[in-house]
Amino acid sequence: MTSKEVLLKYWGYSSFRSQQEQIVSSLVDKKEDTLVLMPTGGGKSLCYQVPGMLNEGLCIVISPLVALIQDQVDDLKQRGIKAKGLTGHIPYTELIDILDACEYGNYKFLYLSPERLLQEVVIGRLQKMNVGLIAIDEAHCISEWGHDFRPKYLELNCLKDHFPKVPFVALTATAPAKVKKDILSILSIESAQLFQSSYLRKNLSYGIYTTEDIHYLLKKILLKQKGSSIIYVPTRAQTLTWSTYLKEEGFSALPYHGGMDSSTKQQHFEAWKTNKTRIIIATNAFGMGIDKADVRTVIHTFIPNSIESYFQEAGRAGRDGKQAYALLLQTPNAIQSLKDKQESTTPEVKFIKKVYRKLTTYLQIAYGEGHEKYFPIDFIRFCERYKFSKPKTYNALKLLSNQGVFSLLEKHNTQWFAKIDVSSNHFSQQTNYNTISQKIGQQLQRDYTGIFTTRTKIDLGKIASKASLSQNAVSEHLKQWEQKGLITYEEQNCDLEITFLVPREDDITINKISKNIKNAVRHQKRRVEDMVQYISNKETCRQQLLLSYFGETLTNDCNNCSNCIKRKKSTRLNKSISEKMIDTLKNGPLNSRALFHHFSESEDQLISILQQLLAQQRVTILPNNTYSLTEQHD
Repeated sequence: MTSKEVLLKYWGYSSFRSQQEQIVSSLVDKKEDTLVLMPTGGGKSLCYQVPGMLNEGLCIVISPLVALIQDQVDDLKQRGIKAKGLTGHIPYTELIDILDACEYGNYKFLYLSPERLLQEVVIGRLQKMNVGLIAIDEAHCISEWGHDFRPKYLELNCLKDHFPKVPFVALTATAPAKVKKDILSILSIESAQLFQSSYLRKNLSYGIYTTEDIHYLLKKILLKQKGSSIIYVPTRAQTLTWSTYLKEEGFSALPYHGGMDSSTKQQHFEAWKTNKTRIIIATNAFGMGIDKADVRTVIHTFIPNSIESYFQEAGRAGRDGKQAYALLLQTPNAIQSLKDKQESTTPEVKFIKKVYRKLTTYLQIAYGEGHEKYFPIDFIRFCERYKFSKPKTYNALKLLSNQGVFSLLEKHNTQWFAKIDVSSNHFSQQTNYNTISQKIGQQLQRDYTGIFTTRTKIDLGKIASKASLSQNAVSEHLKQWEQKGLITYEEQNCDLEITFLVPREDDITINKISKNIKNAVRHQKRRVEDMVQYISNKETCRQQLLLSYFGETLTNDCNNCSNCIKRKKSTRLNKSISEKMIDTLKNGPLNSRALFHHFSESEDQLISILQQLLAQQRVTILPNNTYSLTEQHD
């Protein structure tokens, strides 16, 4: 099949966009290493997925995020493409089975994190396979200057030695010059073909507006700018309060955040994607895998932590090429609030050590244990138990995840635990009062052998299915048995999943990465400063500012952003005032006080315009300090 035939068969597109076809040719026809810098919405995934289908052998995709891996794998499966993700805790026997299936051609794509890839058993097996392409997604993670630097990515520098004849493609949406240089150097692909799409979005109007009442301004914007919208808010709680407010104001809106259960998230996403709901209010967990071209507005109600994050989120507007708006709304004290928040929520090494110790204690992980172990946790419950600040603790966990101590996934689920507190005979006698309760009791004893001695995780769905009951009905039986003293039964809600990548060694674990943590905190502070500078600049074209940050030059103003629009309005106003001054002085010379009496504008603005007229020699100043028209304008 040709590349266009693959594109049409599996993705339903009849033609490529932008530089996609040249990138595919570089990887398939020329087998060249390739670096792809393509802004959000440009179609980066197709740049390795189509070549992965065309090249003989397995396509290895390295990605830092479990959620992103799951989204990509699910998407490929829905298209009839065989794909597998090596994420979370997988028993050794299952891991070997997956690698066997990859070797024998049962999968076309294998997604995995750098931590998983670099495991001795995994890299050793992959070297013996027929690998046709290696894709390094989110390649900015390889650079300490990148907005999401992950030290484990640095170890990918060994890949060229392991796979010298396999073409590499590194892809990222945002890469300033330093990051681009690091990607090429660390991956040893200095001679790679570079495909860099412009970061310019001509159809996207960037606006930053300061107001005392964000609710009122947001309402005005949504009434004026019709169409699908994303509103980014900083916390999960605010997704709910904002959606409630907008519904009360007559808008169609739904919340979305990482702590929701999967079915609710999917329902809300589908309602928004199919335009049954106009507005989605989300945290930054909302973003991966979005393929909706007709988003007319992306609105931030807070200042993001980096230009890279802001650019990616704002870039989800107007992918259809039509006029769209990326608007950031802030209160007068927003910048100071951002700095204060960063100061109060940035974890120092001492705090991270404390969180790590308490976490391993909370999860009952013994010293030297925990490697490859998977744990769901209730984050809020964990913070409340140890009286930890939630934002600061979350940032500590994110840092530990980035540093490769464990893999972190935001995912809501409910788990059930039970322990039978009486003898087997007594339990059987007490639960034998009807056929249904007998079935439930027998399953507990037969399927969970340790349930008489230890608190055991049970599968409520499986029990319900075998008993031909709903999960709620099974749960009610278990609650009744608990009241009778037969069992201890616990329902546990979890919103984080953690898979430990190294054994517990307490302070030693953190000491190994303390320098990296300090560097990460320092770079994050710099990125916040860059964002503040961008927000604070009220003169320069906002497209020019963003493009300059990513090493691109825009010669002319965009004439579409809030700064350009304000400047155009100011120019028109100044021209109007200038002409009125000329008309006023036609009646004879006036001193400044008498002249300014005819205007309602500020004295500073009037002085500036009068100085411009003097410089243009349209007005002159007389010896008695009055102003008069020059002869040519008299």
